[in-house]
Amino acid sequence: MAGIDRIRRWSGTRGAVTAVLVAAVGLLCLVLLLPLTARTQGSARQITLVTRNMAFYLEGGTEPNPTIQVRAGEEVRFTVLNRDPGFQHNFSVEAWGLETQFVETEASTSVLVRAPARPGSQPYVCTPHGKMMRGIIEVVAD
Repeated sequence: MAGIDRIRRWSGTRGAVTAVLVAAVGLLCLVLLLPLTARTQGSARQITLVTRNMAFYLEGGTEPNPTIQVRAGEEVRFTVLNRDPGFQHNFSVEAWGLETQFVETEASTSVLVRAPARPGSQPYVCTPHGKMMRGIIEVVAD
């Protein structure tokens, strides 16, 4: 009987040790993978376009309707900040099937997109003001 009790005790202890080890390995995996997840979510390149005087400007830039370069396959978050009093604007790249919602003055909108895998050039526009508010996005080889 004493031998059976020892075996039961060992099984119980062994099971508890195994459970603790499995939990520790799971926690370690979580701790190691969490930073990778955070980097993946934050890896998109941020491009902010400010609308003013019926043109797009890169945030902090002075050139109206600039040419924007992105790498083939790059993930990009375009943010449009409307600083044009009395006008609603959006951002559209027809070739990519991309169009943001319209934004009121002092409001913004964002869209996350992956650039095409092939180099090339596409126009970007504000849909209702496309004659004045248009530029080029150049997709360059990575």
